[in-house]
Amino acid sequence: MNIEWLLECGPHKSFAAGEVIPCPTAGAGKQKAMYILLSGSVDVFTKIAARELKKSSSLIVGDVFGGQEFFYNVSKNVYRASSDTSVFLLTEESFNDVSFSQPEILLEVLRSAYAPPRPPTPSADVAAKTAPVAAATSPAPTKATPPVPAKVATVTPAPTKAPAPAKVAPATTPTPTKATTPAPKPATAKTEVKANGIFLPGHKVYTNKEFPMNEKLVYAKEYTCPFCKKTFQDFRVFRSKLYENRPMRFDLRKFYTGFNIEWYDVITCHNCFFSMFHNYFTEPKPIKRGVLDEALTSARAEIHLDFRSARDINLVFTMYYLAILCADGFPAMSNQLRAKLWGNLSWLYEDIEDKEMERAAADKAAEAYEYVYTHSRLTPVQEQVTCLSIAGMQYRAGTDRNLKKYLFTAKTNKTGDLSYTKIADDFWYDLSVDNL
Repeated sequence: MNIEWLLECGPHKSFAAGEVIPCPTAGAGKQKAMYILLSGSVDVFTKIAARELKKSSSLIVGDVFGGQEFFYNVSKNVYRASSDTSVFLLTEESFNDVSFSQPEILLEVLRSAYAPPRPPTPSADVAAKTAPVAAATSPAPTKATPPVPAKVATVTPAPTKAPAPAKVAPATTPTPTKATTPAPKPATAKTEVKANGIFLPGHKVYTNKEFPMNEKLVYAKEYTCPFCKKTFQDFRVFRSKLYENRPMRFDLRKFYTGFNIEWYDVITCHNCFFSMFHNYFTEPKPIKRGVLDEALTSARAEIHLDFRSARDINLVFTMYYLAILCADGFPAMSNQLRAKLWGNLSWLYEDIEDKEMERAAADKAAEAYEYVYTHSRLTPVQEQVTCLSIAGMQYRAGTDRNLKKYLFTAKTNKTGDLSYTKIADDFWYDLSVDNL
């Protein structure tokens, strides 16, 4: 199962150890839901009497639960987090996106609805009487010492021609709901960038770099900024309509016909300039506001861009660098966020054929992934993804900080994902051929 995709996309929910995870069936004012376990562990209890429950199974990362409630509209089980737990939320709306863009996940979802449950852990295979448990609440965030905010470069807009749409391979998908609010302004803003400040040294203005993007693959959506709490309008991607035109690359980059998804992975608030991956707007997470106040105030004073404009490459670069600035607002996740942001930036520099900046951004991504690997508790699949990302980014940066060691770890992980094992095997073979 592609846990990395689930971790990136959301929506997610968190539950503290001991909390009951609700799996509502259809009803007045309720939306059916089921879950995919991303971290932690969950115990499943079967109702054997009015107020008596018996533990029937234990779930681990990658397991799907709530299928009986979702598909059959019956509720025979109670799900309780046995440790601090994070889940991917599957609703009727997100189910369609997952089924079209990640069919292997759909297979696991369907299997969970029909396959027999995993037996419970021996230490807790006992009957238990429980009273109804209130709805779960997310644990409070931990405190962290705020880092010094970075300086911000000056950016000024100038008009340019909007990119022309390109053809894309058809994908069967339900008809999307039309936006009820007007679309963002169609004009495109080119930017004049001074490389000192939030931008990596060597960054420059990129002219005559147009990328055909199929406008039918995005739709207008209203967001609420988690920092300033104001609403604004931007785009969201119809992921179910994306068509992968080649296998995932050794550094885990995906390629789609007529579309560059990295252009839309990051969103910037038009009011306060808070920037981050789109799921941080749809599923807000606690922000250390004091860390970002001064940095964003400086950004608003020095960056003169209309983020309502249609994206061009310079606007996209600015959004990513602002997101790197904002990563400090999430101390527990800052290195994971920077790793992904720098990785995406290296791919964007690759697209515009700036080899020097591509290598510099890839090296930044590799360093951040190395920190995550050595300072985080990772599941087997997360370890595979992180090691592949380190090896891939180091290779693209032209550096070697135990590259083969990380690649070998990904390739020999016995409890990981076979699709990542194959990518690691192919990468290992290619490196061996290069060294002949």
